[in-house]
Amino acid sequence: MSGICGIVNLDDVPVGPETLEEMAKAAAHRGPDGIRYWIKANAGLAHLALNITPESVRERQPLVSSSKQGDLVLVADARVDNREELIRTLAAAQLLSEPNPADAELMLAAYQHWGETCPAHIIGDFAFAIWDTRRKRLFAARDAMAMRAFYYRVERGRVLFGTEAKQILAAPAVPVRIFEPAVGAHLSDCFGPLESSFYAGISQLAPAHAMMVEKRRHRVWRYWDIDPDHRTEYRTEDEYVEHFLEIFEEAVRSRLRSMKPVGIQLSGGMDSGSVASIAGQLLQRDNGVSPPAFRAYSHAYEELAQCDERHISDRIADYYGFSVTDVWADEAWPLKDYPAHGPDRDEPYIGPYQVLEEKTMAVARSEGMGLVIGGDRGDQIVGDGVVDHLGLLRAGELGTLWAQLRAQGRRSSATLPRLALTWLLKPLLFEIWPQGTEWALDKYHKLQGDEVLPPYPDWVRPEFAERVNLAEIVRQNEKPRSDVRNLARRMRYESVFAFGAVRGMVWTERNEARFGLGFADAWSDRRLASFVLSIPQWRIQRVGEPKRVARQAMRSIMPEQVRQKAGKIAHPAPLYYRALREQAKTTILDLITDSRAAALGYVDEDKLCRHYQSILGGVPDYRLYFWWTLTLEWWLRQHWD
Repeated sequence: MSGICGIVNLDDVPVGPETLEEMAKAAAHRGPDGIRYWIKANAGLAHLALNITPESVRERQPLVSSSKQGDLVLVADARVDNREELIRTLAAAQLLSEPNPADAELMLAAYQHWGETCPAHIIGDFAFAIWDTRRKRLFAARDAMAMRAFYYRVERGRVLFGTEAKQILAAPAVPVRIFEPAVGAHLSDCFGPLESSFYAGISQLAPAHAMMVEKRRHRVWRYWDIDPDHRTEYRTEDEYVEHFLEIFEEAVRSRLRSMKPVGIQLSGGMDSGSVASIAGQLLQRDNGVSPPAFRAYSHAYEELAQCDERHISDRIADYYGFSVTDVWADEAWPLKDYPAHGPDRDEPYIGPYQVLEEKTMAVARSEGMGLVIGGDRGDQIVGDGVVDHLGLLRAGELGTLWAQLRAQGRRSSATLPRLALTWLLKPLLFEIWPQGTEWALDKYHKLQGDEVLPPYPDWVRPEFAERVNLAEIVRQNEKPRSDVRNLARRMRYESVFAFGAVRGMVWTERNEARFGLGFADAWSDRRLASFVLSIPQWRIQRVGEPKRVARQAMRSIMPEQVRQKAGKIAHPAPLYYRALREQAKTTILDLITDSRAAALGYVDEDKLCRHYQSILGGVPDYRLYFWWTLTLEWWLRQHWD
């Protein structure tokens, strides 16, 4: 939980310390516990330390393993969760010098043992790079759940990398040019491709990918993915719930391994509520989990009382006896104090509630927190509307299936034939003919007169869209690709690894780092993702029973009244729309008038202004198209003037 950067001159030109220092300085906030450098001949690596885990205090990065053949030098932004498993294997291979090694030592030993396949054996949040002085080879990898970022630039004579793109931009002779396809994707609420950044020539390692760079070769590959054929099957529902709880408890325990006080963003939802309840139970047991303090942070509303969830969240805190700080949200509306709280130089992506998030982080930091955990990916792991009626049919659960179809019909007003087509025939055909099924259903919906939404908003200029081939970018990056043939499992896969979720994790982690805080999400655990993708999806949730497996797992752990009521019973959308229509109106009119995005040919200013008038009249900001356009304009004014 820190930052890294480095430069390797593949043409053997020596690296000057001033270059590496400028790269580190560009993200100096990531090193509150110190910045250390390693420079030798044509390579330089830097580590910006934020010490969270007990082992990280004695960790000294860059970590060097020397031999007669040469040095291996590692820098890592990492937390390793399967420590015991790795220690057993690597100790048996005589690659560890002590019984309780730091995470960086484990990662370097893993590379020595497994070579380029080592990332698949490491579970946790990480991005790391290893420079091999003998082979003159740079190896790097990023974790499967996208919890740490890794940017890089490969040139003819050198390679540069960093946790943030701005670190690479700080190096001499790096051109600073906007990568326009990324701009188009941003305007279209499309968060891929994950390999690109907003700067031409600077790439990202996608989640679960590794990279190797030598003088005449540069290779990137995927080192891990869900096994599409793996199944976890039990006879009873209780066995599924027990297995889920075992993995989830370990995920929370791993993220509580902190020598600094831990805070949690606690709402009235099932996601953060489950994390807080498991944490409370673990802290009461004190079985290897003992941060100096544990405190919840809840958003509090007075004017917009319909957004307030403290009547749910406070009961969890009271039940386990940990303290709560209320963060008053009414006056933390989007665009407040503009241009403060703006987008980072790395990209224009910021969420609508950036002001509220920054206020929460500032309060947490002022109260001495060093790590903030949350329930960010809970919707994707156990929610997001995935149902599995075909699975119920195959399991012979006919009574449950009939009840589910009736419930689905009541919610959508769809006829039984339509429900059978959508939820039984389509999944069956998909397993037989995946690509053809998608094409045929698209044709069917068009013939039925169903609304076909455009790939991007109408204020995106057609000539710009054509120039960057925007329709194809959106089509290719609408959802992640998978070999899973079962439609319900495929939908779960697309949810868990959704491009928006990946971008959101990078945004959240970068936000926390700017306040000197580490970030961890218990739902973003590779073991948990593997499990939920291996079981029948109707075991996870059903119509009218959202997050069923999580809710059952919380029996006797979460207070019963909370367990029954917890859910997204409120949403901060009123805070957003009140700002757009009232409090931030003057700021928004300024942003969409004499627009830089329009001057660059990205948007049609007249159409954008007309759309804002429709929002003022009550039309919702569908898919946040308007918000993404505002943040692009904000980014251009703040970082490109």
